[in-house]
Amino acid sequence: MLNLDKRLVRERNLWILVLGSLFSVGGDNAYFTILSWYTLTITGSQLALGTTMTLASIPRVVFMLIGGAIADRFSRKWIMGISLAARAAVLVAFAVRIALFGPRAPLWAIDLMAVLFGVIDSFYYPATSSIVQTAVAEEHVAQASSIVQTVQQASTVVGPMLAAVLLAQRDYRLMFLVVALVFTIAAVTMFWIRLRAHGGLEEPAQGVSSVLRDVADGLRFVARIRLLLIVMCLSLVVNLFCIGPLSIGVPVMIRSRGWTGAVLGEYQSALGVGSIVGGVIVALLRGFQGKLIWIGMCGALMGLAMATVGYWQIRIEGMAALGLVGILMSIVNIPFLAFLQSSIPEEKLGRVMSVLMLVSVGFTPISYALSSWILQQGVAPDVLLLACGVGVAVAFAALYLTRDYRHIESHPLLVKRRPSGMTASRKMKQP
Repeated sequence: MLNLDKRLVRERNLWILVLGSLFSVGGDNAYFTILSWYTLTITGSQLALGTTMTLASIPRVVFMLIGGAIADRFSRKWIMGISLAARAAVLVAFAVRIALFGPRAPLWAIDLMAVLFGVIDSFYYPATSSIVQTAVAEEHVAQASSIVQTVQQASTVVGPMLAAVLLAQRDYRLMFLVVALVFTIAAVTMFWIRLRAHGGLEEPAQGVSSVLRDVADGLRFVARIRLLLIVMCLSLVVNLFCIGPLSIGVPVMIRSRGWTGAVLGEYQSALGVGSIVGGVIVALLRGFQGKLIWIGMCGALMGLAMATVGYWQIRIEGMAALGLVGILMSIVNIPFLAFLQSSIPEEKLGRVMSVLMLVSVGFTPISYALSSWILQQGVAPDVLLLACGVGVAVAFAALYLTRDYRHIESHPLLVKRRPSGMTASRKMKQP
């Protein structure tokens, strides 16, 4: 049984976050699936696809720390709502461009859309990663975080499935308008949340210099805790070896086999289904409390599963391999995120999560660029997936060489975590 606290079930904000996450993450996954296939179809170039995905990532790297500092100073629901509305506006503008000038947009227009999304995401993701702590009572943060993370994993199924249906229609104007509608619904949903004021809102903003001081404070906080540094370095390595090969290698592999864009949606959906199963496993095991030492082994198995994806010639077998990757990815990601969100002081959480995201996405542009360049040199996508999967397995196995990870269950951040029975008396207020 999931053993949900009845008080948590009655938390209005939890279900608003669940609904908003379903639409926002689903829309995000649909958008990136459609964007990758559209770019590959219009240009016919793996290098162009890599360039577009790289340009989408660079703004996140540049602005992520500032986005985290802003999330600690302003209302996180407004940051998220405005960001989602801005995404919708960008997609509507691109759909209008297609309606006026035809379906084959120039590469610069596609790249501009990708860059704008990257800028918006650099403010959206620090806010969404830290909002749970001010949306529910303090004693429910860990469990609520796991629920929201599981729903977000479920959305990675809904998004590609929506993309597969839309890609089958072959009308890109319709595709971008539908995804814009999804983001609009997510934006409206987020405005319904009533948040508890967090520490940063009590201090008036004092200009750019104070924001930069907040950024430096977040970096110093992370640098003082070696376990956080280990987790972030691991995240950096995993993103280098996973994001590019999966986002570029899989579409190129599918297109080289003569399969359609709908198949890409099916593959991405398989990854999402696996993520849901993994999220359920995490919930059944109570967030892996007392079992965090297993994460290294699960991550190593995830890398080995990824290494096999390109060698299955039958679609259902390749989808099964990606499904296994999704299961293990949830088992790796959700406990670590729940651990951070329930252990870090809420007035610093936006900054710390932005540092984590900066590290995790810092090598993403390099991953996209390297993956597309390697494929452009004639290396088969299955070979790229094999090499990178092995690299991920080695990185997770290396966790056991660090004393901090081997003794993770007795780490001070876990020891100082509040008892589950402790209640919070702070009044919920609308920031």
